[in-house]
Amino acid sequence: MPQRPTGTSNSNSGSVQDSFHKLLYTKSIDQGGWLAIRVDDRIVTVPEFVRVSGVGEKDGRYYFTVLEGRYKGKRASLKGEYKERCLISARRGAGAKLVAKIQGRKLLRSDKRGDSSNQLLAVLYFDGKKATITLDSDVDFMEFDPQTRREIGIKHSKPLPKGTYKIRAPEAAGNAGATAFYGVNYHTVWFLVEYAPTNYSNFVHVGHLSEGCVTVYQLEMWESLYKYLISNRLDAEGKYVGVIAIE
Repeated sequence: MPQRPTGTSNSNSGSVQDSFHKLLYTKSIDQGGWLAIRVDDRIVTVPEFVRVSGVGEKDGRYYFTVLEGRYKGKRASLKGEYKERCLISARRGAGAKLVAKIQGRKLLRSDKRGDSSNQLLAVLYFDGKKATITLDSDVDFMEFDPQTRREIGIKHSKPLPKGTYKIRAPEAAGNAGATAFYGVNYHTVWFLVEYAPTNYSNFVHVGHLSEGCVTVYQLEMWESLYKYLISNRLDAEGKYVGVIAIE
C-alpha cells in the first residue's frame, strides 16, 4: 500500500516510533463488524474498511489518524498486539451496485419472530449473487427524530419509491436486540439508504421485519452482502459504499 515519508524517526524515549505514515484499513477483531479504538481518552467503535494513516507505536499502543467517517481527523489508538489483525493493507472496491426487482406481496410466517407479515418481496442482485429481500412488512411503527431520538408518532410502514439511492457507510451499531435472534454475523451493521422524505430512516439490514427498509429476508445471504458493501466505497471521502436501484 502507498506510504508517505515523514522524515526520520524520532529516537527520543517515549516518542511515537515510525518513519512512515502507512495507509491502512480497519478490521473487526471478530464477526461483529465493529472495531473498538481509543479516541480522546474514550473507547468508540468504527466499522470495517475505514481508511486510517498509521503513525507508530508508543507505550504498547499503536497510534493512527482516522481519515474518514465520524471520527475523521482524530488521532486514535489501539493495543499494539491488535495492530496486525485490526489495521490491514487492503484494496477497496469503487462502489457496490445493488438492483432490487420487486416481485409483489406475500403473507409469510417468520419462525424467528414467531409472527406473520404481509411482505413486499423483491430479489436483490449484487456481486453476481441474488437474495430474497423484503421492502416493506405492512406494519405500524414508532417514528423517532433522527437527531434527538424523540418520539414523533406512530406511522404505517411503506416501501421506498422506485428509483436509485446512495447507500452510506455505517457509523454506529444498530439495536442488537432487534436482530440478534436471527443468529447471523454482522447483524448490527446497518447501511443507511439516503432518502430525506423519511428523515433518513431507511437502511439495508438483515431480518424479517421491514418498516420501509431494504431488509435481507434470506438470512444466509446477509454475510455475503455485508462483505460486498463494507469493502466498497463510492467516493473519495469514504461516505458512501454504493448505490441501490429499486425497480
